[in-house]
Amino acid sequence: MFHSAGIISSTDQRATIVRDDINGEEHVTGSLVRVSWKAINPSEGVFDFTPLENELAAAAELDASISLAILDSKEMPQYVMDQCETFDYTFRGEAATTCLPWDSYYQQFKAELVSRLGAQFDSHPNLRGVYMSYAAMSNGIEMHWRVDENEFTAAGYTPDRLEQSYNDVMDMYAEAFATTPILMEIHTVFDESHLAENAFNHCYDTLGSRCGVAIWWCASRMATDPRQAEYPVYHVAQQATELSFAVCQTIGNFSTQPDRFDSGQGWTPEETLRNEMDFFIGEGFKNFEIWSADLKDESLMTILETEYAPLLK
Repeated sequence: MFHSAGIISSTDQRATIVRDDINGEEHVTGSLVRVSWKAINPSEGVFDFTPLENELAAAAELDASISLAILDSKEMPQYVMDQCETFDYTFRGEAATTCLPWDSYYQQFKAELVSRLGAQFDSHPNLRGVYMSYAAMSNGIEMHWRVDENEFTAAGYTPDRLEQSYNDVMDMYAEAFATTPILMEIHTVFDESHLAENAFNHCYDTLGSRCGVAIWWCASRMATDPRQAEYPVYHVAQQATELSFAVCQTIGNFSTQPDRFDSGQGWTPEETLRNEMDFFIGEGFKNFEIWSADLKDESLMTILETEYAPLLK
C-alpha cells in the first residue's frame, strides 16, 4: 500500500513526500514520488538528483520504499523543446508544449536522462519501481493523450509511429534499470486500446514479471461498465495481474469524493473503500496507491490497517 502524494517541481523543496506520520505506519509500504523532469535537469548536461536522494534517504530511515515517476511532456526542460520539433496542446484549460515523441533530439535527451537515473538508482534497496513516461502524455505521466487527433496527424502521427515511439522509450528504461521493476500507466488514446495493448506486450516480452501496469483511474465502475472511457484497456491490467503485477491508484479519495466511485447510490466513505478494495483485490490487484486524504482519515486508516493490509502482505 503506497501513499500517492504531490509533485516535486523544484530542487529547493525542503519537505520530502516521504513523511513519518504516513510512512511510519506499518501498513503503508511506501510513497509514489513524482518529479518534474525540468526540476532535475534544468539545462543540457546538468543534472541535480538531490530531491530523489532525499526521498530515498527518508524512505531508508523509515524502512519504506518509493516508486519514482519523472514527469515528461509539459514538464520537460526548455532546452529540450528548443531543439526538438514541438507540438502545442491544451490541458485543463492551459496551453502546453511538448516534443513530438518520435523526434530524434527528444529521444537523445530522454535517453541521457534515463541512463543517468539508472546508473545512480537502479538496485537501490528503497526503490520499489520506476514509472515509464514519454512525450505524448497530457499531464506528463499518464498514458492519456487528450489532443486533437487531426492536428496530431498533421504533425506526423500514425498509430504505428506512436507505438514505436513509446516502445523506443520503454527500451531506454529497460536498458537503464536492469533490476528495478518498470511500470506503465495505461489509458485509451483516441478512444482506442491499441497503444496500451502493444505497450504491455512489448514491455512484458522485454522484462517479464518486472513489467507492471497501473491504472490511475481505478474505480470498479470504470472496470465493469463498457460505456466508461477506460473500460477498453482494463483487460490489459487484468493480464498484468496474472503475468506480472498491477497497481490501482484510486480515481479520487474515499473520504471526500465517494461520489466518484458509486453510480448515484450515495455510498459513505467507508462503504466506498470496502467496495473498491474488495473488488480489486478479488480481481488480483495486490498494489494500491492511496490518496493523502484517506491516509489521514482515522476511520479509513483503521479499515485499511485491520481489514486490508493483512491481505496484501
